[in-house]
Amino acid sequence: MGGSHGATFMAVCACLLAVCVADAAPPDDEGKATLRRFALIVGSSEGGTGRERLRYAGTDALAMSRVLGDLGGVAPTDAVLLLEASREDLVAALARMRTLADGVPEDGVRRELVLYYSGHSDSEGLLPRGERLSYEELRRLMGEVPVDVRLAILDSCGSGALTRSKGGVKRAAFMEDLSTRVRGHAYLASSSADEVAQESDSIGASFFTHFLVTGLRGAADTSGDGRVTLHEAYQFAFHETLARTERSQGGAQHAEYDIQLAGSGDLVLTDLRDRGTRLTVAEDVEGRLFVRNWGNQLVAELQKSAGRRLVLGLEAGRYHAVLEQRARRFEAELTVTSKGGGVLRADDFVPVTLIRTASRGGSAPEVASRMDDAPRVPLNLSLLPPLSTSALTPGRSANTVALGVLAVRSGELRGVGLAGGLGWVDGTTQGVQVSGLANMAGGELRGLQVALGANLAFEDAQGMQVAGLVNSARGAYRGVQLSAAANRVEAELTGMQGALGVNVAQRMTGLQVGLLNLSDDVTGTQVGLVNVGGVVRGLQLGLLNIADDVTVPIGLLSIVKRGRLAVELSTDDTHPVSVGIKYGSQRVYVLATSALGTSWAGSFRLFTMVGMGVHFPLDDEERYSLDTDVSYGSWQRNFFGGAPSNHLYRLRVTAAWELRRRFALFGGLTVNHYDAPREDEDRGVSYLPQFVVGSGPEPDRLWPGFILGVRI
Repeated sequence: MGGSHGATFMAVCACLLAVCVADAAPPDDEGKATLRRFALIVGSSEGGTGRERLRYAGTDALAMSRVLGDLGGVAPTDAVLLLEASREDLVAALARMRTLADGVPEDGVRRELVLYYSGHSDSEGLLPRGERLSYEELRRLMGEVPVDVRLAILDSCGSGALTRSKGGVKRAAFMEDLSTRVRGHAYLASSSADEVAQESDSIGASFFTHFLVTGLRGAADTSGDGRVTLHEAYQFAFHETLARTERSQGGAQHAEYDIQLAGSGDLVLTDLRDRGTRLTVAEDVEGRLFVRNWGNQLVAELQKSAGRRLVLGLEAGRYHAVLEQRARRFEAELTVTSKGGGVLRADDFVPVTLIRTASRGGSAPEVASRMDDAPRVPLNLSLLPPLSTSALTPGRSANTVALGVLAVRSGELRGVGLAGGLGWVDGTTQGVQVSGLANMAGGELRGLQVALGANLAFEDAQGMQVAGLVNSARGAYRGVQLSAAANRVEAELTGMQGALGVNVAQRMTGLQVGLLNLSDDVTGTQVGLVNVGGVVRGLQLGLLNIADDVTVPIGLLSIVKRGRLAVELSTDDTHPVSVGIKYGSQRVYVLATSALGTSWAGSFRLFTMVGMGVHFPLDDEERYSLDTDVSYGSWQRNFFGGAPSNHLYRLRVTAAWELRRRFALFGGLTVNHYDAPREDEDRGVSYLPQFVVGSGPEPDRLWPGFILGVRI
């Protein structure tokens, strides 16, 4: 595949080949088998000298990886993703697949291998980074992987010649030769041998892979059983690819297939039945449906017929849906939750009026700015909007400079707007708005808004908002929001929010700093007194952290819905009985421990420790795990007797064995550093030998210790 700079649709020479080789087991045995599916996903945009760099090879590979992980039964430990892979990388990855499959018991487990390759190739083999891997060698390497089913998907140039060369001589497919008689196989090709396969800037992917992924997410489930089979996925991709390419520059693209599988039933590629995050499209929705996530990425596209109920497996979050019916267009916004999913009905859509113009090249109509025909008044002087120089011109004018005593209003602003009270722009704002009370941008904002009161952007915005009270953006926002009271982005924030009060964003990529930070989806960092997030891929740093899931929570109290909460009863060389609690995410936790013991002088001591650690699972089921943490503790003689505090720093490394769910035995080693007080050293802090560190009348002590316990 390849594309010239600036082209909307790029004609590329590509096709997709899928091979499924299976020794069919009897139906009874198949019904009892447990599926273990391995996936090798490869994207390589470089094809060597003389070949154009592909734009969407990596995008296609990531999309296929996500759908196989979400719905295709591929566990993270059974998947290998290679981007910009070389021939050596591909060969090594296939060897890795062989090692993984070797570790699976043969009895009761059906093993499958999925290979997806997006990149350059020719009639002789794949060309990752211009280094040839012949189809014969690829067949041999895949054959060495001990699995029951092999599925290869090649989205690449020249692979159509595998079945027909330029001279018209038919060749054997690379997964089948005269010496190998398989009981079942399937071939899928994104285009016939005399057609080019195409990728598109408008969808950000190759056509066939885009529709194949959409089909695997549920659009191809014509039977309505919640599963997408090989036949269903092919039929959906064939018809959607043909419909989308009939008027493209590269011409109509016809997918081809040859499917022959021995045994009962069809090969199920994805399963939506146990997927909690689902979008249900009701029966009354009819037309061409486009679904984009809040980052404006197209995640699904299909022709929806009336009377059919459709289910799509999507990630939790907010989405924007567009429905096209002949000359009419409708839009809707919806939220898909991890629990209840989401439902899209015809009543959710609202009609949208578009102004369409033809581009210079005569391509398909595009949406034009509502202000293209607006009269231009470069300088707008205003006391109030009715008393202004722009009011002398009919309609809303476009201004370069807008100056207002109390308020100023422009149809469009491409420059500077200054007002003592209110600055108001109906459409696009590009430049600077400064007002004593508030700034409002009715269309897109590109630039800076500064106000003592509030800044409001009603559509997508990019730049900076600085306000004494509130900043608000109803669309996506890229940039910085700074305010004394609150910042709010209803769609996706890419950048930073800083407030003395509250920061709110539907989705956030970047940084939030404030007393209270709220976001449904976070990629980055939340720093505040209270941080609340849905899925947080990053850091929460605050007194109270609340999240459905978070990578690293640091705070006095972190409540993670899908996190870790465990109680430990233990004994060690410093105290006979200790009670501890671990809470946090699946990998990073906070440790709080209390213990009771006796000091060297016979008095009691109350011992408390706090720290942080990391959890490492040692197997897929997490029956065995390794924890390492660092903590700080202190105690006083006779509980709160007023004596100087004693300080202990401890490093722990513990291994755990889970005998039953929520019940595990653990033990390990510790390294302890005792910072002894000058006036009241506790010589009985441990009965193990200790090493003196430093010099002086009260030197510190260091020693290795142990810990044994039960985790509940």
